Amino acid sequence: MSEHFGIKVEDIFNSMKDRFRPEGAAGINNTFGYDIKDIGKWKLTVKDSTMQLDTADDVSDCDVVMDMDGETFVGINIGKVDGMEAFTSRKLKVSGDFNTFGLTSRMFQKYMTPTQDTKQEQELLTLKKTISVNQRFATGPVFGKFLKGLKDKKILAFKCPECGRLQSPPREACAICRVKNTEWVEIGPKGKMRLMEYCYYASPDPLTGETRETPYGAIGILLDGCKDEEVFWHLLKPDQLDKVKMGSVFNGKVEHGTRLRPVWNENRTGNIEDIKYFEIDE
Repeated sequence: MSEHFGIKVEDIFNSMKDRFRPEGAAGINNTFGYDIKDIGKWKLTVKDSTMQLDTADDVSDCDVVMDMDGETFVGINIGKVDGMEAFTSRKLKVSGDFNTFGLTSRMFQKYMTPTQDTKQEQELLTLKKTISVNQRFATGPVFGKFLKGLKDKKILAFKCPECGRLQSPPREACAICRVKNTEWVEIGPKGKMRLMEYCYYASPDPLTGETRETPYGAIGILLDGCKDEEVFWHLLKPDQLDKVKMGSVFNGKVEHGTRLRPVWNENRTGNIEDIKYFEIDE
């Protein structure tokens, strides 16, 4: 009998009894047919958490029949061939009850070749510890200039040379026109609130890993010099969540939102948290 990946088809079938998992076969009372092209047919009967495997001349009376060549059969069992890929490419054909076909994977342990070490590995000791790794990331020339502007109490935007759209934080290319931006524009720092999302889920701050206090307001601000939906996203002062009004544009009618101003950190380092939050501009 020919070998595939150094293993014979009959080696797989001969090992099935030792690899059978009675607990995985609980509640299964079915027959499974294996039609291996140019090699032979096998009938697997599973009942009351026991199994019986026999060679057969005909497996058409089984609840499900799996038809494939020897290479595909061996490859699936040792992990060299992806079962779903074999099925979609018609290298593995399934006839009968497809739900029954899905039960086969839970009834057997993984096939191990005679040369593989099947001894129980020594239990590994684990030590749980949170480590801190100091890392530095290059911001690039575009975002780096934006962050340097925050350090100097300036909010910068890139202006598209075609549509004139302002983007802040800046992108190297316009998201609409897909052309390279080259012109820097200073916007704000004050503006009108356009929209706000009340956040009640205690999600971690992506910059620090610490859990934010809830609720908090994630706001889109239309900074002075911007128009339409050119909003700048940041946070609202926590005690002003119910004191602000969102702006809108409906049928050409503009409803202006509450005027806001940034509150700058005294010690600015060139990151988005150089602005603590925005507050009502009174």
